[in-house]
Amino acid sequence: MVRLGAARLFASHYQIVVCDDPLRRLRDGENWNDEKVRQGFAGAPSFRMIGTEADLNDHWIELYQSEQPPPLDDWQRVTCVHFRSSTGQVHVMSVVDYVPVISAAIGQGDYTAYIAGQNLGIDRLSLGGDGRLTDAELAARKDLEWYRIFVVPGAPDREGRLKDEQMSP
Repeated sequence: MVRLGAARLFASHYQIVVCDDPLRRLRDGENWNDEKVRQGFAGAPSFRMIGTEADLNDHWIELYQSEQPPPLDDWQRVTCVHFRSSTGQVHVMSVVDYVPVISAAIGQGDYTAYIAGQNLGIDRLSLGGDGRLTDAELAARKDLEWYRIFVVPGAPDREGRLKDEQMSP
């Protein structure tokens, strides 16, 4: 497993974007609808939007290239999506960003992106905190909502939420 980057992300409109071109526009039918909300993601293989929970939308995000998916037992939620990079790049950003917070070369091709999250819905205000955290402080706060994205070679057999402790049985 290779760490490609880590950064603070303001997940505007409760969304993390994983894409190969930050300037790509959504096409008709790629945006959110009821079915896509249930599966936890929207978009197209080259531009994925993954839903988040915490109201402040201030998350620490880590990006890894891996040969294996993450162990499901280690995460509260794992959303799996097909990701295609025709540019050989992967970018992580908000839907309102023009400049990604993380960019990395991964090579052209089809990938499975696993978006693993912890402490869903928990931000510093919900814990009674106030004031802005520095990037270093946010990175260290594993009691707040945070995400690790695993990019694994090859297209997935299935997409959607592989694990979600908040889902009803």
